[in-house]
Amino acid sequence: MDDVRGTVDVGLSGPTENFDQALAALRDAGITADRDVFQSDMISARFHNGMDNPPTAFIAQCSARAGEAVVGTGFMVERAMVWASNAATRQLAYNRHTGEWLGQVVDTDAPLVMREEQLQDLADQMGISVTDIELRDPDYLTVPTE
Repeated sequence: MDDVRGTVDVGLSGPTENFDQALAALRDAGITADRDVFQSDMISARFHNGMDNPPTAFIAQCSARAGEAVVGTGFMVERAMVWASNAATRQLAYNRHTGEWLGQVVDTDAPLVMREEQLQDLADQMGISVTDIELRDPDYLTVPTE
């Protein structure tokens, strides 16, 4: 897995009815973006410059690029943050049979008992077996271009 420490995560929010339009605009601009894992009414746009601790100017550039991409959709930048060191240990839970993302992130550095409990709860919630859950590395790093 690539080390994702230092990923700049830009959160955007706006009118629910324009969500798909804003998400498409970000992707059309070459920005990696998805529904935010923690706030489902927000979009998370992600960038990386290869550094664990990106400079403030890079973070501002990421925010500006994301904001420019969604002009006219009613979406705006709400926040920009840098992922901490343990971000490199996060994996996404998918249904191994359908390929569907199950909406949860699993921290592989968490104690085994906590991971087992999280996966069992997720399986129960989705009506599947724990063995049907596949953990995948995130594929979401975009380097901003000028």
